[in-house]
Amino acid sequence: MLEVKHLKKSFKDFKAVKDVSFTIDDGQIVGLVGPNGAGKTTTIKMISGFIQPDAGQILVNNSDLSKNQKLQRNEVATVLGGELGFYMKATAYENLNLFANLFGIKRQLRKDAVISALEQVNLAQYQNTKVGGFSRGMRQRLHIARALLKNSQILLLDEVTSGLDPESALETRTLIKDLAAQGKSILLTSHILTEIEYLADKVYLIGAGEIKYAGSIKEIVEISGVKKINRPATLEESYLVLAEELSR
Repeated sequence: MLEVKHLKKSFKDFKAVKDVSFTIDDGQIVGLVGPNGAGKTTTIKMISGFIQPDAGQILVNNSDLSKNQKLQRNEVATVLGGELGFYMKATAYENLNLFANLFGIKRQLRKDAVISALEQVNLAQYQNTKVGGFSRGMRQRLHIARALLKNSQILLLDEVTSGLDPESALETRTLIKDLAAQGKSILLTSHILTEIEYLADKVYLIGAGEIKYAGSIKEIVEISGVKKINRPATLEESYLVLAEELSR
């Protein structure tokens, strides 16, 4: 289980994250939703170890990651949206083998780790294809495969379907569901609120560096007060009602 307690981060006079706390259980998908500049990516970077928090704790099964960088590298894997980050003239296998080496996976274990990661994202049949010939969706799945090399318990997925065509986005969402079913704890950010509504077991609405609201989709809808005559309100409709307060 991932437990984030009172994270804070400032950049000079700007308080990017004022006070963020949440938990993610094993096999749970949690959505972190808010406007641009709300503190989502900064929070993910602190959990992943890319930047250090000014205050707060990041606990995995009660072990403080901020005090154990090796544990943080092993237990947390981060996937950012986009197409960059691979050698385009190298194959999918060659790219992942390189990263397996950088992650410290022993030589005798690398081949199995790479093939397993490619199989999980349905790219094993393209292992000998150069990444430059991949579609954007295939490259995004390769990003997820790279994260899976370490077999980390915590997956941080930041806008992983941004810019994908509908078919590729659906494949990625199905993969996320499958990973949660395997017991992974997943933190997901997305501006596509229908995606959050489809995937997330719980949602945290963040604004101005603080968690403003938290709950299931149904609970967020109830908090917003939005009512529809013939159907429940959507997360997007509820979010837009609460958006003004999130920016304060």
